[in-house]
Formats: sequence, C-alpha cells, structure tokens
Amino acid sequence: MPAMTKRVLVAMSGGVDSSVAALLVQHEGHEVVGCTLNLWSYENRLEPYWVIAASARTLYDRNRSYNVTVSGPEVQRVTIFGQDLPVDTKTKEGAGITLNSVEHCLEERRTTRAFDGLSGEKSDPGKYQSFAKTVIVDLENFSPVGTLVVPPQVRAQAVVRQVLAEVIKPVQNAQVILEEVVNVETIEVNFRPVYALEYEWAAKGKRTVVEFDALTGEFNAGGKKLSAQIKGIVTRDLLFDITADAAGMLVPGGGIAVKLVKAVVDRSKAK
Repeated sequence: MPAMTKRVLVAMSGGVDSSVAALLVQHEGHEVVGCTLNLWSYENRLEPYWVIAASARTLYDRNRSYNVTVSGPEVQRVTIFGQDLPVDTKTKEGAGITLNSVEHCLEERRTTRAFDGLSGEKSDPGKYQSFAKTVIVDLENFSPVGTLVVPPQVRAQAVVRQVLAEVIKPVQNAQVILEEVVNVETIEVNFRPVYALEYEWAAKGKRTVVEFDALTGEFNAGGKKLSAQIKGIVTRDLLFDITADAAGMLVPGGGIAVKLVKAVVDRSKAK
C-alpha cells in the first residue's frame, strides 16, 4: 500500500539549500508548495531562568516498641541490661518480649530546581549546566548593545517557596524535635540567549515569530516579540526579594529555623 502523500510547505530563501530540500521532499512522494518569507524584524534577547537549591535537616527522638520472639515455650521471663521482662504469649509473632526504646533520628533532604523566569514553569536544572557562564559584574547597568535583557516576571520568593515545599516534610511520630533547620543554599538568576525572528508571508498576509534557543538549538514556532511588553530594568532588589523578614512568609510558624545563605544571594546577582 503506497504511503499517503502529504502537502509540505517549504520556505524558499532563493539559495541552494532550500531548493535541494524541496527537491528531496518531492522525491519522497510529497507535494511541495514553495513560499518566500521576508524577515520582518528580529530580537536578540537574554531570557531569565532561576536555579534554586535548598536542604532540610531534622533531628528528633521518637518512642518505639520492639517485639522479640523468645527461643521456646519454656521461657517465662528474660532479663536484659538488668531489666526483668515478662514473656507475652499472645503476640502475633508468637511468645516474646517487648522492648520499649527511644529512637534517635536524623532526616536530611536536598533538592535543586530550575524555573523559567517568565512563566515560572519548572525546567531541567542540568539543561544548561555544561555551558560556560559569564559573570555580570554590574547587574543594574548591564545593557549589551542590541540585546534585550528580559527581567524575570516571577520573583525569587515565589520559586523559593515551591522548593521549600519539597524539602520541608512533616515528621512522623516524633516525641521531641531537637533541631529543624532549612538552608536555602542557592538563589541564582541566569540568562540564556534567545533569537526571535519575525517572518512575513506576504502572499498570505501573515506574520509569525520563531524563537531559537542559542545554546540548545531548540525552537518555538509560536513565539512572540517582547520588546514592546518589557518595562523597567533588572535590579538586585527586583530579583532577590528574599530577606530575613520574608522567612516568616515562606515558612509559616516559628518552629523551623530558616537560614538564607546571604553570601550565595549576593554572589548570585552577578550570574
């Protein structure tokens, strides 16, 4: 059964590459429709994304009873560490003794998350890990010629709150909580280069914006220009609104000590 013929739209630049591509598609049995697109405008952008790392450490005690089966039905009592324990013959496991104890427990959790600085959606924190970074020494005066620096539309406090919700978990059956500390270890804002190309299909009277990630090569055919929508400049206060005063808003209640690593925050302004 022959493959179904498809109508394929090929953007013709007037060069050899697009002509060869159209010919190859036609040889595959598809109907080729060529069109010429005019580059109407373009934007060189630096788009933000957040990287947040946090950890939690909880030290606590809890009571626990252990049931230990004895060696045989003839055993009536057992002495352990000077304590005389009677044998219970009605346990599910058979005749045994019950040891009451206190368990000394430690729970530790750590997570790193990345968030799109415009939408707030989670992304892969390792996506851009292999690419070299250039340190921005003066963030508030950072304005490369011909490049739109896009400020994050999602504030630091919003993304930190999401990460803390992952590392702060209720302790089960604790009698005494000895220590409960949350460390916000990293608050970074990074910028990735994006090219936004606005094309016009004159014959149809249509325009579209194609966005290219300059690092990964990924593209989005349903993009948009941002220059008319972005107002204001990138400032440290705009980005890093996490302060000691904000800790109470991030973690309601006073039972957890929240440590915001100020050195990391200060250093992050140069990312």
